[in-house]
Amino acid sequence: MSLTLRTMLALDVVASGRPEVLAGQDDLDRVVRWVHVTEVDDMEDLLGGHEVVLTTGLPLVGPTADPARFVEQLARSSACGLIVELGPRLPALPDILVSDARRLGLPLVALHAPVRFVSITEAVHRLIVGEQYLGLEFAQRTHEVFTNLSLDSADASAIVAEASDLIDAAVVLEDAGHHVVALAQHEQAPGDLLRGWEERSRRAPVLEEPGPSGPEGWLTCPVGLRGSPWGRLVAPGRAVDPERTAMVMQRAAQALQLSRLVERDATRLQFQAQESLLQELVEGRVQDEADGLARARALGMRAAPTYVPVVALFEPTSLPDQIARQRRARAQLESIFEALREARVSAIAGGIGDERVGIIMALRSSTREDTALEALARALPARSVTPSPSSGPVLGVGRSSSTLLVAASRMRTVAHIAEAARALPATSAPWFRSTDVRLRGLVAQLQDDERLLGFAESELGPLLAHEAERGGGLVDLLRTYVRLQGNKAAVAQAAHISRQALYGRLRKIESILMVDLDDADSSLSLGVALLVHDIRQGGSPA
Repeated sequence: MSLTLRTMLALDVVASGRPEVLAGQDDLDRVVRWVHVTEVDDMEDLLGGHEVVLTTGLPLVGPTADPARFVEQLARSSACGLIVELGPRLPALPDILVSDARRLGLPLVALHAPVRFVSITEAVHRLIVGEQYLGLEFAQRTHEVFTNLSLDSADASAIVAEASDLIDAAVVLEDAGHHVVALAQHEQAPGDLLRGWEERSRRAPVLEEPGPSGPEGWLTCPVGLRGSPWGRLVAPGRAVDPERTAMVMQRAAQALQLSRLVERDATRLQFQAQESLLQELVEGRVQDEADGLARARALGMRAAPTYVPVVALFEPTSLPDQIARQRRARAQLESIFEALREARVSAIAGGIGDERVGIIMALRSSTREDTALEALARALPARSVTPSPSSGPVLGVGRSSSTLLVAASRMRTVAHIAEAARALPATSAPWFRSTDVRLRGLVAQLQDDERLLGFAESELGPLLAHEAERGGGLVDLLRTYVRLQGNKAAVAQAAHISRQALYGRLRKIESILMVDLDDADSSLSLGVALLVHDIRQGGSPA
Protein backbone atom coordinates (compact mmCIF):
# COMPACT_ATOMS: atom_id res chain seq x y z
CA MET A 1 0.00 0.00 0.00
CA SER A 2 1.38 3.45 -0.93
CA LEU A 3 2.67 5.70 1.86
CA THR A 4 0.35 8.64 2.56
CA LEU A 5 0.84 11.81 4.57
CA ARG A 6 -1.57 10.45 7.18
CA THR A 7 0.54 7.30 7.52
CA MET A 8 3.72 9.39 7.71
CA LEU A 9 2.37 11.52 10.56
CA ALA A 10 1.62 8.31 12.49
CA LEU A 11 5.25 7.15 12.34
CA ASP A 12 6.94 7.16 15.75
CA VAL A 13 9.71 9.47 14.59
CA VAL A 14 7.19 12.08 13.40
CA ALA A 15 4.72 11.54 16.23
CA SER A 16 7.50 12.35 18.73
CA GLY A 17 7.42 15.92 17.41
CA ARG A 18 3.76 16.27 18.50
CA PRO A 19 2.40 17.18 15.05
CA GLU A 20 -0.63 19.43 14.73
CA VAL A 21 -2.50 19.62 11.43
CA LEU A 22 -3.44 23.25 10.82
CA ALA A 23 -4.68 23.02 7.23
CA GLY A 24 -5.63 20.40 4.65
CA GLN A 25 -7.12 17.87 7.06
CA ASP A 26 -9.16 16.40 4.19
CA ASP A 27 -6.08 15.86 2.02
CA LEU A 28 -3.94 13.74 4.32
CA ASP A 29 -4.41 10.64 2.14
CA ARG A 30 -2.23 12.03 -0.62
CA VAL A 31 0.49 9.60 -1.67
CA VAL A 32 3.99 10.67 -0.57
CA ARG A 33 6.60 10.20 -3.28
CA TRP A 34 9.59 11.66 -1.38
CA VAL A 35 10.64 13.96 1.46
CA HIS A 36 12.49 17.22 0.77
CA VAL A 37 14.24 19.27 3.48
CA THR A 38 14.69 22.97 2.71
CA GLU A 39 15.66 26.24 4.37
CA VAL A 40 15.41 28.38 1.22
CA ASP A 41 12.42 30.40 0.12
CA ASP A 42 12.62 29.72 -3.62
CA MET A 43 11.27 26.21 -4.30
CA GLU A 44 9.90 26.66 -7.82
CA ASP A 45 12.52 24.51 -9.56
CA LEU A 46 13.35 22.10 -6.74
CA LEU A 47 10.18 20.03 -6.55
CA GLY A 48 8.82 17.39 -8.90
CA GLY A 49 5.47 16.84 -7.23
CA HIS A 50 4.08 14.76 -4.35
CA GLU A 51 6.91 15.60 -1.95
CA VAL A 52 6.50 16.46 1.71
CA VAL A 53 8.59 19.57 2.49
CA LEU A 54 10.32 19.76 5.90
CA THR A 55 11.63 23.05 7.26
CA THR A 56 12.58 24.68 10.55
CA GLY A 57 10.83 27.84 9.34
CA LEU A 58 13.83 29.81 8.07
CA PRO A 59 12.05 30.66 4.76
CA LEU A 60 9.15 32.07 6.82
CA VAL A 61 11.00 34.57 9.06
CA GLY A 62 13.15 37.62 8.47
CA PRO A 63 12.63 40.93 6.73
CA THR A 64 12.51 39.36 3.21
CA ALA A 65 10.29 36.38 4.08
CA ASP A 66 7.09 36.02 2.08
CA PRO A 67 5.02 33.15 3.60
CA ALA A 68 2.19 33.60 1.10
CA ARG A 69 4.53 33.28 -1.89
CA PHE A 70 6.23 30.27 -0.31
CA VAL A 71 3.04 28.28 0.20
CA GLU A 72 1.80 29.21 -3.29
CA GLN A 73 5.02 27.80 -4.77
CA LEU A 74 4.44 24.51 -3.00
CA ALA A 75 0.83 24.31 -4.17
CA ARG A 76 1.84 25.05 -7.80
CA SER A 77 4.51 22.34 -7.59
CA SER A 78 1.92 19.77 -6.39
CA ALA A 79 3.67 19.31 -3.07
CA CYS A 80 2.05 16.71 -0.84
CA GLY A 81 2.30 18.89 2.30
CA LEU A 82 4.42 21.23 4.42
CA ILE A 83 5.76 20.30 7.87
CA VAL A 84 7.28 23.12 9.94
CA GLU A 85 9.22 22.57 13.16
CA LEU A 86 8.40 25.33 15.65
CA GLY A 87 11.11 26.73 17.92
CA PRO A 88 12.66 29.90 19.30
CA ARG A 89 13.13 31.29 15.82
CA LEU A 90 9.50 30.56 14.85
CA PRO A 91 7.29 29.98 17.90
CA ALA A 92 4.06 30.03 15.80
CA LEU A 93 3.14 29.91 12.15
CA PRO A 94 2.05 33.19 10.51
CA ASP A 95 -1.70 33.54 10.15
CA ILE A 96 -1.38 34.32 6.45
CA LEU A 97 0.51 31.05 5.94
CA VAL A 98 -2.25 29.06 7.63
CA SER A 99 -5.09 30.84 5.81
CA ASP A 100 -3.39 30.49 2.39
CA ALA A 101 -2.65 26.81 2.99
CA ARG A 102 -6.33 26.23 3.80
CA ARG A 103 -7.38 28.19 0.73
CA LEU A 104 -5.04 26.23 -1.53
CA GLY A 105 -5.86 22.84 0.02
CA LEU A 106 -2.23 22.25 1.03
CA PRO A 107 -1.78 20.17 4.19
CA LEU A 108 0.13 22.22 6.79
CA VAL A 109 1.57 20.57 9.90
CA ALA A 110 3.32 22.16 12.86
CA LEU A 111 5.77 20.17 15.01
CA HIS A 112 5.73 21.34 18.61
CA ALA A 113 8.83 19.38 19.65
CA PRO A 114 12.23 19.14 17.94
CA VAL A 115 12.80 16.16 15.65
CA ARG A 116 15.90 15.11 13.73
CA PHE A 117 14.90 15.61 10.10
CA VAL A 118 17.41 12.99 8.98
CA SER A 119 15.53 10.43 11.08
CA ILE A 120 12.29 11.38 9.34
CA THR A 121 13.81 11.18 5.85
CA GLU A 122 15.46 7.84 6.58
CA ALA A 123 12.26 6.30 7.95
CA VAL A 124 10.06 7.65 5.16
CA HIS A 125 12.46 6.86 2.32
CA ARG A 126 12.97 3.35 3.68
CA LEU A 127 9.21 2.79 3.56
CA ILE A 128 8.89 4.32 0.10
CA VAL A 129 11.71 2.25 -1.37
CA GLY A 130 10.42 -0.86 0.36
CA GLU A 131 6.94 -0.22 -0.98
CA GLN A 132 8.33 0.33 -4.46
CA TYR A 133 10.18 -2.97 -4.26
CA LEU A 134 7.04 -4.77 -3.05
CA GLY A 135 5.10 -3.07 -5.83
CA LEU A 136 7.57 -4.33 -8.44
CA GLU A 137 7.44 -7.80 -6.92
CA PHE A 138 3.63 -7.74 -6.94
CA ALA A 139 3.58 -6.49 -10.54
CA GLN A 140 5.91 -9.32 -11.56
CA ARG A 141 3.78 -11.92 -9.80
CA THR A 142 0.63 -10.48 -11.40
CA HIS A 143 2.28 -10.59 -14.82
CA GLU A 144 3.31 -14.22 -14.35
CA VAL A 145 -0.10 -15.32 -13.08
CA PHE A 146 -2.06 -13.90 -15.99
CA THR A 147 0.54 -14.83 -18.59
CA ASN A 148 0.32 -18.47 -17.47
CA LEU A 149 -3.47 -18.31 -17.52
CA SER A 150 -3.40 -16.95 -21.06
CA LEU A 151 -0.98 -19.65 -22.21
CA ASP A 152 -3.20 -22.30 -20.66
CA SER A 153 -6.31 -20.85 -22.34
CA ALA A 154 -7.94 -20.56 -18.93
CA ASP A 155 -11.65 -19.85 -18.81
CA ALA A 156 -13.25 -16.75 -17.35
CA SER A 157 -13.91 -18.34 -13.96
CA ALA A 158 -10.23 -19.18 -13.46
CA ILE A 159 -9.11 -15.69 -14.48
CA VAL A 160 -11.61 -14.00 -12.19
CA ALA A 161 -10.66 -16.31 -9.31
CA GLU A 162 -6.96 -15.43 -9.66
CA ALA A 163 -7.77 -11.72 -9.78
CA SER A 164 -9.77 -12.10 -6.57
CA ASP A 165 -6.90 -13.91 -4.86
CA LEU A 166 -4.41 -11.21 -5.87
CA ILE A 167 -6.44 -8.28 -4.53
CA ASP A 168 -7.91 -10.27 -1.64
CA ALA A 169 -11.44 -9.16 -2.50
CA ALA A 170 -14.47 -10.23 -4.52
CA VAL A 171 -14.35 -9.81 -8.31
CA VAL A 172 -17.27 -10.00 -10.73
CA LEU A 173 -17.22 -10.30 -14.52
CA GLU A 174 -20.38 -9.03 -16.18
CA ASP A 175 -21.45 -8.81 -19.81
CA ALA A 176 -22.73 -5.76 -21.65
CA GLY A 177 -26.24 -6.42 -20.37
CA HIS A 178 -25.01 -6.24 -16.75
CA HIS A 179 -25.53 -9.98 -16.24
CA VAL A 180 -22.90 -11.76 -14.17
CA VAL A 181 -20.98 -14.35 -16.19
CA ALA A 182 -18.21 -15.17 -13.69
CA LEU A 183 -17.87 -14.60 -9.96
CA ALA A 184 -15.20 -14.98 -7.30
CA GLN A 185 -17.11 -14.18 -4.12
CA HIS A 186 -14.05 -14.23 -1.82
CA GLU A 187 -15.42 -14.16 1.73
CA GLN A 188 -18.79 -12.64 0.85
CA ALA A 189 -22.07 -14.52 0.56
CA PRO A 190 -23.28 -14.55 -3.07
CA GLY A 191 -26.71 -13.35 -1.97
CA ASP A 192 -25.26 -10.24 -0.34
CA LEU A 193 -22.79 -9.60 -3.14
CA LEU A 194 -25.24 -9.98 -6.04
CA ARG A 195 -28.44 -8.66 -4.50
CA GLY A 196 -29.97 -6.20 -6.97
CA TRP A 197 -26.86 -6.53 -9.12
CA GLU A 198 -28.23 -5.27 -12.44
CA GLU A 199 -29.77 -2.15 -10.91
CA ARG A 200 -26.64 -1.37 -8.89
CA SER A 201 -24.39 -2.01 -11.87
CA ARG A 202 -26.34 0.36 -14.10
CA ARG A 203 -25.74 3.12 -11.55
CA ALA A 204 -21.99 2.67 -12.05
CA PRO A 205 -21.11 4.11 -15.49
CA VAL A 206 -18.91 2.05 -17.79
CA LEU A 207 -15.47 3.69 -17.98
CA GLU A 208 -12.92 3.45 -20.77
CA GLU A 209 -10.06 2.94 -18.29
CA PRO A 210 -9.82 1.25 -14.87
CA GLY A 211 -11.12 3.46 -12.09
CA PRO A 212 -13.77 4.04 -9.43
CA SER A 213 -17.34 4.23 -10.69
CA GLY A 214 -20.80 4.81 -9.25
CA PRO A 215 -22.11 5.74 -5.83
CA GLU A 216 -20.73 2.58 -4.23
CA GLY A 217 -17.19 3.38 -5.34
CA TRP A 218 -16.74 0.18 -7.36
CA LEU A 219 -13.41 -0.15 -9.10
CA THR A 220 -14.19 -1.23 -12.65
CA CYS A 221 -12.23 -2.13 -15.76
CA PRO A 222 -13.65 -2.58 -19.27
CA VAL A 223 -13.10 -5.92 -21.01
CA GLY A 224 -12.98 -6.12 -24.77
CA LEU A 225 -11.54 -4.22 -27.67
CA ARG A 226 -10.96 -0.53 -27.11
CA GLY A 227 -14.08 1.42 -27.96
CA SER A 228 -16.31 -1.67 -28.02
CA PRO A 229 -16.12 -3.47 -24.69
CA TRP A 230 -18.32 -6.56 -24.33
CA GLY A 231 -18.37 -6.32 -20.54
CA ARG A 232 -16.31 -5.33 -17.53
CA LEU A 233 -14.59 -6.54 -14.40
CA VAL A 234 -15.87 -5.12 -11.13
CA ALA A 235 -14.36 -5.10 -7.66
CA PRO A 236 -17.46 -4.24 -5.57
CA GLY A 237 -16.86 -1.92 -2.66
CA ARG A 238 -13.99 0.46 -2.10
CA ALA A 239 -10.55 -0.97 -2.85
CA VAL A 240 -8.02 -1.05 -0.02
CA ASP A 241 -5.23 -0.39 -2.52
CA PRO A 242 -6.75 1.20 -5.64
CA GLU A 243 -3.47 1.19 -7.59
CA ARG A 244 -2.83 -2.51 -7.15
CA THR A 245 -6.48 -3.34 -7.73
CA ALA A 246 -6.54 -1.35 -10.97
CA MET A 247 -3.38 -3.08 -12.18
CA VAL A 248 -4.76 -6.54 -11.44
CA MET A 249 -8.09 -5.76 -13.08
CA GLN A 250 -6.35 -4.47 -16.18
CA ARG A 251 -4.14 -7.54 -16.43
CA ALA A 252 -7.17 -9.80 -15.88
CA ALA A 253 -9.02 -7.99 -18.69
CA GLN A 254 -6.03 -8.51 -20.97
CA ALA A 255 -5.91 -12.19 -20.06
CA LEU A 256 -9.55 -12.55 -21.06
CA GLN A 257 -8.75 -10.99 -24.40
CA LEU A 258 -5.57 -12.98 -24.99
CA SER A 259 -7.33 -16.26 -24.32
CA ARG A 260 -9.78 -15.18 -27.01
CA LEU A 261 -12.83 -15.99 -24.97
CA VAL A 262 -14.68 -13.07 -26.42
CA GLU A 263 -13.44 -13.38 -29.98
CA ARG A 264 -14.59 -16.99 -30.18
CA ASP A 265 -18.04 -16.26 -28.85
CA ALA A 266 -19.15 -13.83 -26.16
CA THR A 267 -22.19 -15.96 -25.35
CA ARG A 268 -19.93 -18.84 -24.36
CA LEU A 269 -19.25 -17.09 -21.08
CA GLN A 270 -22.97 -16.88 -20.37
CA PHE A 271 -23.27 -20.59 -21.16
CA GLN A 272 -20.39 -21.42 -18.84
CA ALA A 273 -21.73 -19.29 -16.02
CA GLN A 274 -25.22 -20.82 -16.20
CA GLU A 275 -23.81 -24.33 -16.54
CA SER A 276 -21.56 -23.82 -13.52
CA LEU A 277 -24.44 -22.55 -11.37
CA LEU A 278 -26.76 -25.36 -12.51
CA GLN A 279 -24.18 -28.02 -11.66
CA GLU A 280 -23.66 -26.50 -8.21
CA LEU A 281 -27.42 -26.49 -7.63
CA VAL A 282 -27.89 -30.07 -8.83
CA GLU A 283 -24.96 -31.32 -6.73
CA GLY A 284 -26.31 -29.52 -3.65
CA ARG A 285 -23.30 -27.23 -3.26
CA VAL A 286 -25.59 -24.20 -2.98
CA GLN A 287 -27.30 -24.48 0.38
CA ASP A 288 -28.95 -21.08 0.72
CA GLU A 289 -32.04 -20.27 -1.39
CA ALA A 290 -31.32 -16.53 -1.32
CA ASP A 291 -27.79 -17.10 -2.61
CA GLY A 292 -29.02 -19.36 -5.39
CA LEU A 293 -31.72 -16.90 -6.46
CA ALA A 294 -29.30 -13.97 -6.38
CA ARG A 295 -26.85 -15.79 -8.63
CA ALA A 296 -29.61 -16.94 -10.99
CA ARG A 297 -31.02 -13.40 -11.22
CA ALA A 298 -27.54 -12.07 -11.93
CA LEU A 299 -27.45 -14.47 -14.89
CA GLY A 300 -30.72 -13.08 -16.22
CA MET A 301 -33.31 -15.50 -14.78
CA ARG A 302 -36.12 -13.62 -13.11
CA ALA A 303 -37.51 -14.55 -9.71
CA ALA A 304 -40.77 -16.49 -9.99
CA PRO A 305 -43.32 -18.31 -7.83
CA THR A 306 -42.77 -21.60 -9.71
CA TYR A 307 -39.64 -23.42 -10.90
CA VAL A 308 -39.87 -26.43 -13.22
CA PRO A 309 -36.93 -28.85 -13.76
CA VAL A 310 -36.57 -30.14 -17.32
CA VAL A 311 -33.98 -32.39 -18.96
CA ALA A 312 -33.45 -32.34 -22.72
CA LEU A 313 -31.96 -35.72 -23.70
CA PHE A 314 -30.42 -35.78 -27.18
CA GLU A 315 -29.83 -38.83 -29.35
CA PRO A 316 -26.64 -40.70 -28.39
CA THR A 317 -23.56 -40.50 -30.57
CA SER A 318 -20.43 -42.56 -30.96
CA LEU A 319 -18.15 -39.78 -32.14
CA PRO A 320 -14.59 -40.91 -31.32
CA ASP A 321 -13.05 -37.45 -31.41
CA GLN A 322 -13.33 -35.56 -28.12
CA ILE A 323 -13.26 -32.18 -29.87
CA ALA A 324 -16.11 -33.28 -32.15
CA ARG A 325 -18.11 -34.41 -29.10
CA GLN A 326 -17.50 -31.08 -27.40
CA ARG A 327 -18.66 -29.21 -30.50
CA ARG A 328 -21.78 -31.35 -30.67
CA ALA A 329 -22.52 -30.72 -26.98
CA ARG A 330 -22.00 -27.01 -27.60
CA ALA A 331 -24.41 -27.06 -30.54
CA GLN A 332 -27.00 -28.88 -28.42
CA LEU A 333 -26.66 -26.33 -25.63
CA GLU A 334 -26.96 -23.47 -28.12
CA SER A 335 -30.14 -25.01 -29.53
CA ILE A 336 -31.63 -25.08 -26.02
CA PHE A 337 -30.71 -21.45 -25.34
CA GLU A 338 -32.11 -20.40 -28.72
CA ALA A 339 -35.33 -22.33 -28.07
CA LEU A 340 -35.71 -20.73 -24.62
CA ARG A 341 -35.28 -17.28 -26.18
CA GLU A 342 -37.77 -18.06 -28.93
CA ALA A 343 -40.26 -19.47 -26.42
CA ARG A 344 -39.69 -16.45 -24.17
CA VAL A 345 -39.12 -18.69 -21.18
CA SER A 346 -36.94 -17.35 -18.39
CA ALA A 347 -34.54 -20.10 -17.34
CA ILE A 348 -31.02 -21.21 -16.61
CA ALA A 349 -29.58 -24.16 -18.51
CA GLY A 350 -26.40 -26.17 -18.82
CA GLY A 351 -24.95 -29.56 -19.61
CA ILE A 352 -25.40 -32.13 -16.83
CA GLY A 353 -23.85 -35.15 -18.54
CA ASP A 354 -23.45 -36.78 -21.93
CA GLU A 355 -26.16 -35.69 -24.33
CA ARG A 356 -28.13 -34.08 -21.47
CA VAL A 357 -29.00 -30.44 -20.97
CA GLY A 358 -30.64 -29.50 -17.69
CA ILE A 359 -33.10 -26.60 -17.58
CA ILE A 360 -34.83 -24.85 -14.70
CA MET A 361 -37.71 -22.75 -15.98
CA ALA A 362 -38.94 -19.81 -13.90
CA LEU A 363 -42.67 -19.40 -14.53
CA ARG A 364 -44.74 -16.39 -13.62
CA SER A 365 -48.02 -16.96 -11.84
CA SER A 366 -49.83 -16.05 -15.08
CA THR A 367 -47.98 -18.70 -17.13
CA ARG A 368 -49.31 -22.27 -17.23
CA GLU A 369 -46.65 -24.96 -17.07
CA ASP A 370 -47.99 -26.80 -20.14
CA THR A 371 -48.07 -23.55 -22.12
CA ALA A 372 -44.39 -22.91 -21.44
CA LEU A 373 -43.49 -26.53 -22.27
CA GLU A 374 -45.45 -26.38 -25.53
CA ALA A 375 -43.63 -23.19 -26.53
CA LEU A 376 -40.27 -24.78 -25.72
CA ALA A 377 -41.10 -28.01 -27.59
CA ARG A 378 -42.21 -26.04 -30.68
CA ALA A 379 -38.97 -24.06 -30.70
CA LEU A 380 -36.79 -27.20 -30.60
CA PRO A 381 -35.97 -29.36 -33.64
CA ALA A 382 -38.25 -32.34 -34.13
CA ARG A 383 -37.12 -35.59 -32.55
CA SER A 384 -35.64 -38.02 -35.07
CA VAL A 385 -35.78 -41.81 -34.91
CA THR A 386 -32.13 -41.96 -36.02
CA PRO A 387 -29.26 -40.08 -34.35
CA SER A 388 -28.24 -36.98 -36.22
CA PRO A 389 -26.86 -33.52 -35.30
CA SER A 390 -30.26 -32.00 -36.04
CA SER A 391 -32.28 -34.49 -34.00
CA GLY A 392 -34.46 -32.89 -31.39
CA PRO A 393 -34.23 -34.00 -27.78
CA VAL A 394 -36.61 -35.97 -25.60
CA LEU A 395 -37.93 -33.67 -22.87
CA GLY A 396 -38.32 -35.08 -19.39
CA VAL A 397 -40.29 -32.89 -16.97
CA GLY A 398 -40.19 -33.07 -13.18
CA ARG A 399 -42.49 -31.82 -10.48
CA SER A 400 -42.50 -28.06 -10.09
CA SER A 401 -41.48 -26.33 -6.86
CA SER A 402 -41.82 -22.94 -5.27
CA THR A 403 -38.07 -22.92 -4.54
CA LEU A 404 -35.10 -23.01 -6.89
CA LEU A 405 -33.07 -25.42 -4.76
CA VAL A 406 -35.82 -28.04 -4.54
CA ALA A 407 -36.44 -27.87 -8.30
CA ALA A 408 -32.72 -28.39 -8.92
CA SER A 409 -32.60 -31.33 -6.49
CA ARG A 410 -35.10 -33.17 -8.72
CA MET A 411 -32.92 -32.92 -11.83
CA ARG A 412 -31.45 -36.43 -11.55
CA THR A 413 -34.94 -37.94 -11.31
CA VAL A 414 -35.98 -35.92 -14.37
CA ALA A 415 -32.97 -37.27 -16.26
CA HIS A 416 -34.18 -40.83 -15.54
CA ILE A 417 -37.64 -39.90 -16.86
CA ALA A 418 -36.09 -38.60 -20.09
CA GLU A 419 -33.99 -41.76 -20.49
CA ALA A 420 -37.00 -43.97 -19.92
CA ALA A 421 -39.05 -41.94 -22.40
CA ARG A 422 -36.34 -42.24 -25.05
CA ALA A 423 -36.48 -46.03 -24.71
CA LEU A 424 -40.21 -46.09 -25.46
CA PRO A 425 -41.49 -46.64 -29.02
CA ALA A 426 -41.61 -43.48 -31.14
CA THR A 427 -44.44 -41.17 -30.15
CA SER A 428 -45.59 -37.67 -30.97
CA ALA A 429 -45.65 -36.64 -27.32
CA PRO A 430 -43.68 -33.37 -26.96
CA TRP A 431 -42.56 -34.13 -23.39
CA PHE A 432 -42.84 -36.78 -20.70
CA ARG A 433 -43.60 -36.76 -17.00
CA SER A 434 -43.20 -39.66 -14.59
CA THR A 435 -46.85 -40.57 -15.14
CA ASP A 436 -46.13 -41.02 -18.86
CA VAL A 437 -43.28 -43.51 -18.52
CA ARG A 438 -44.04 -45.40 -15.29
CA LEU A 439 -43.16 -49.12 -15.28
CA ARG A 440 -43.09 -49.40 -19.07
CA GLY A 441 -40.49 -46.65 -19.23
CA LEU A 442 -38.34 -48.32 -16.60
CA VAL A 443 -38.51 -51.68 -18.35
CA ALA A 444 -37.73 -50.05 -21.70
CA GLN A 445 -34.70 -48.37 -20.14
CA LEU A 446 -33.46 -51.69 -18.67
CA GLN A 447 -34.50 -53.99 -21.52
CA ASP A 448 -30.93 -55.12 -22.27
CA ASP A 449 -30.05 -55.84 -18.67
CA GLU A 450 -29.26 -59.56 -18.44
CA ARG A 451 -30.91 -59.79 -15.03
CA LEU A 452 -34.18 -58.51 -16.45
CA LEU A 453 -33.87 -60.82 -19.45
CA GLY A 454 -33.23 -63.75 -17.14
CA PHE A 455 -36.32 -62.89 -15.10
CA ALA A 456 -38.52 -62.69 -18.22
CA GLU A 457 -37.18 -65.96 -19.53
CA SER A 458 -37.77 -67.78 -16.25
CA GLU A 459 -41.36 -66.52 -16.13
CA LEU A 460 -42.38 -66.96 -19.79
CA GLY A 461 -39.82 -69.31 -21.33
CA PRO A 462 -41.89 -72.53 -21.26
CA LEU A 463 -44.99 -70.80 -22.66
CA LEU A 464 -42.98 -69.14 -25.44
CA ALA A 465 -41.42 -72.47 -26.33
CA HIS A 466 -44.86 -74.14 -26.41
CA GLU A 467 -46.18 -71.33 -28.61
CA ALA A 468 -43.25 -71.61 -31.00
CA GLU A 469 -43.73 -75.38 -31.33
CA ARG A 470 -47.51 -75.72 -31.37
CA GLY A 471 -49.06 -72.27 -31.63
CA GLY A 472 -52.49 -71.82 -30.14
CA GLY A 473 -52.43 -68.15 -29.11
CA LEU A 474 -51.83 -68.82 -25.41
CA VAL A 475 -49.34 -65.92 -25.11
CA ASP A 476 -51.91 -63.48 -26.55
CA LEU A 477 -54.54 -64.89 -24.21
CA LEU A 478 -52.23 -64.44 -21.21
CA ARG A 479 -51.54 -60.86 -22.30
CA THR A 480 -55.28 -60.14 -22.44
CA TYR A 481 -55.79 -61.81 -19.05
CA VAL A 482 -53.13 -59.62 -17.43
CA ARG A 483 -54.40 -56.46 -19.13
CA LEU A 484 -57.95 -57.05 -17.90
CA GLN A 485 -56.67 -57.85 -14.40
CA GLY A 486 -58.02 -61.43 -14.35
CA ASN A 487 -61.64 -60.55 -15.13
CA LYS A 488 -62.57 -63.85 -16.81
CA ALA A 489 -65.87 -62.61 -18.25
CA ALA A 490 -64.13 -59.67 -19.88
CA VAL A 491 -61.28 -61.90 -21.10
CA ALA A 492 -63.71 -64.38 -22.69
CA GLN A 493 -65.52 -61.53 -24.44
CA ALA A 494 -62.27 -59.97 -25.68
CA ALA A 495 -60.95 -63.32 -26.92
CA HIS A 496 -64.31 -64.22 -28.52
CA ILE A 497 -64.50 -67.60 -26.78
CA SER A 498 -66.85 -69.21 -24.27
CA ARG A 499 -66.26 -69.25 -20.56
CA GLN A 500 -65.70 -73.03 -20.58
CA ALA A 501 -63.12 -72.76 -23.38
CA LEU A 502 -61.39 -69.92 -21.52
CA TYR A 503 -61.13 -71.96 -18.31
CA GLY A 504 -59.53 -74.82 -20.18
CA ARG A 505 -56.96 -72.61 -21.85
CA LEU A 506 -56.10 -70.84 -18.57
CA ARG A 507 -55.54 -74.22 -16.91
CA LYS A 508 -53.27 -75.10 -19.84
CA ILE A 509 -51.22 -71.94 -19.23
CA GLU A 510 -51.02 -72.70 -15.51
CA SER A 511 -49.84 -76.21 -16.28
CA ILE A 512 -47.13 -75.06 -18.68
CA LEU A 513 -45.83 -72.30 -16.40
CA MET A 514 -46.61 -74.13 -13.13
CA VAL A 515 -48.28 -71.07 -11.61
CA ASP A 516 -51.66 -70.10 -10.15
CA LEU A 517 -53.09 -67.27 -12.28
CA ASP A 518 -55.40 -66.26 -9.45
CA ASP A 519 -52.35 -65.46 -7.31
CA ALA A 520 -51.66 -61.69 -7.35
CA ASP A 521 -47.86 -62.11 -7.31
CA SER A 522 -47.98 -64.51 -10.23
CA SER A 523 -50.17 -62.16 -12.24
CA LEU A 524 -47.85 -59.22 -11.50
CA SER A 525 -44.68 -61.14 -12.38
CA LEU A 526 -46.15 -62.45 -15.62
CA GLY A 527 -47.31 -58.93 -16.54
CA VAL A 528 -43.77 -57.55 -16.12
CA ALA A 529 -42.31 -60.48 -18.08
CA LEU A 530 -44.77 -59.88 -20.92
CA LEU A 531 -43.84 -56.19 -20.90
CA VAL A 532 -40.16 -57.09 -21.26
CA HIS A 533 -40.94 -59.55 -24.06
CA ASP A 534 -43.14 -57.11 -25.98
CA ILE A 535 -40.65 -54.23 -25.73
CA ARG A 536 -37.82 -56.53 -26.83
CA GLN A 537 -39.94 -57.58 -29.80
CA GLY A 538 -40.62 -53.94 -30.66
CA GLY A 539 -44.29 -54.32 -30.01
CA SER A 540 -46.76 -52.97 -27.53
CA PRO A 541 -48.95 -54.76 -25.01
CA ALA A 542 -52.50 -55.15 -26.17
